[in-house]
Parts: sequence; structure tokens; C-alpha cells
Amino acid sequence: KMAKIIKLSKPLKINGQAVNEVELDFNKITGTTLLAAEREVRMLGEESMSVFVSMQYQAIVASKIIGVPVEDITELPGNDFKNIVLSVANFLLTPA
Repeated sequence: KMAKIIKLSKPLKINGQAVNEVELDFNKITGTTLLAAEREVRMLGEESMSVFVSMQYQAIVASKIIGVPVEDITELPGNDFKNIVLSVANFLLTPA
């Protein structure tokens, strides 16, 4: 199953509704989404050879899956942020 549920220590507002968990459904995105996230992160000055290892890139991908601005992800408590970006990293770096 491609979807992963992440429990949050602090609620996140999605479409005006506070949620205590987010679902990362990697089937919701396409290669086009990943490329758009790459363009976005490059414009922010990301210079890693592979954007897959960039936390900023992972946060942008997560925001596109969840449907919130990336700032909502980066403003989460450290542990919530880490759990989200690690899930995205696992998806990006693990062969299917």
C-alpha cells in the first residue's frame, strides 16, 4: 500500500479543518508533480546533485500530496516535520 498515515503532535489545518493526522498517498502524485517540486526547490537555491535528498524538496512534495502550502509543513513541530519528510524520502529513495 502506497499510503502512509502520520500522526501529528500539533493539529494541521487542511481546508480550514484541523486534523491530527495526515495521509501521504504517493499514488496521488505524478512525475509532473515531482518535476514541479524540483523546479520550485531549485528556484529556492537548492544545489544538491539529487533533490531527492533535500528536506526542502521532500517538504514541497509532502505539501503537494497533502494539499497545503509548504509553509504549513515546515512550521510543524520538528518531530512531525521529520516523520513527514522521512516518509517522503523513503518513497523517493526506495525502489518499488
